[in-house]
Amino acid sequence: MSASRRHFLVTTAAGLGALAVPKVSRAAPPEPRFLLVVFARGAWDVTYCLDPKAPPGCDVPTGEVTRWPSGVRALTSAERPSIRAFFDAHAPRAAIVNGIWIGSVAHVPSRVRILTGTRSERNPDVAAIFAAETAGRQPGLALPYVDLGGGAYAGPLASFMGRVGNTNQLVTLLNRAKAFRAEAKGKAQPGFEFTDAEQSALAKFVAARADAEQQGKSGPEAQTLAGFRASLDRAEALRRDPQLRAMAVGTATSLAQQGELAVAMFKGGVSAAAFLDSRLDWDTHDSIADQGTAHEQLFAELGTIARRLEEAGLLARTTVAVLSEFTRTPKLNSQPEPGKDHWPLTSALLFGGGVRAGVYGATDEKLGAMRVRLDDGTAADSGRLLQFDNFAAGLLEHLGAPSGRWIANAEPFRGPFA
Repeated sequence: MSASRRHFLVTTAAGLGALAVPKVSRAAPPEPRFLLVVFARGAWDVTYCLDPKAPPGCDVPTGEVTRWPSGVRALTSAERPSIRAFFDAHAPRAAIVNGIWIGSVAHVPSRVRILTGTRSERNPDVAAIFAAETAGRQPGLALPYVDLGGGAYAGPLASFMGRVGNTNQLVTLLNRAKAFRAEAKGKAQPGFEFTDAEQSALAKFVAARADAEQQGKSGPEAQTLAGFRASLDRAEALRRDPQLRAMAVGTATSLAQQGELAVAMFKGGVSAAAFLDSRLDWDTHDSIADQGTAHEQLFAELGTIARRLEEAGLLARTTVAVLSEFTRTPKLNSQPEPGKDHWPLTSALLFGGGVRAGVYGATDEKLGAMRVRLDDGTAADSGRLLQFDNFAAGLLEHLGAPSGRWIANAEPFRGPFA
């Protein structure tokens, strides 16, 4: 096996350093698939790009509707050049889904709905389900689902997920010398550290107890114990990796830096899914112009992530889902510096592997959800509202994961998925 397969390199401005692929993760089957979820926390205004509107139905930013031969249409502007640049490069493999009905204007419930396809934060999100399904086929994955942005939902699939934390705090669990410590008051007291022999003995003891607990168990209890037991092996694989232990801690990672690390973990056979956060403030109840600034930075960083995937040879096998919990009202409010409030719909941007290019779903001139056919996403009076559960179920089915087990009574939305 080549050295390039055994090791992967990632360097970011935050000083993430290089990561080596754990030995346990080297036997991945050919042509695996990957999922990147990029979340715009706070609620984007979809009229700034994905769902262009016109006055008087909506108060909208300056710009023009640009159409690409693939069927994609979006609002572009000289003030937001990264939007045009992104679609110029990726419109043939990008899809926009408009008019996704969320049914809430509260941040957390809406975030749960668009990510999990359900109303309960105790349920796993789409990426967690996909990662667990993938780990069943590729047991060598050391960290099937990595939360790089802080905000993923693992539910009962927590044994498949690891949170790096906003400032790469995961490394403090692997290398206790880097743990955050309060300043000593008076005489410094040394922290307790296991020796390698003690750590090995403790790991063997816990594994043996887990194996013993599984004996004679069945049903959900057996599944939980099996997940815990498998997570011990994955944790040990990560703990042994010297270059992962060397990661820098203490600096928040941008979206592009999160993407760089996710691509490296995909290429190295460590992970199958990753959750990223835009690190931008989208909750613009005032100063609506901040939406333009946020959109410009978002699409610039999405372009960087897409290039990294392409350079790694992974873009055709990676589905990228860019999501936000809901959008903003059609009209400006009466704040001294006007902004927009919460609106119970959202849009989604999809690009990469297996995505059928075009625009799917629909809203009217006042940003109201329209009925659509769930099989192809076209507007139809005989159709139905495209709801968050339909969207999540469709994404799961696209990724090869059965949706019915996790999202009850939801017809999958098929439109953008080839």
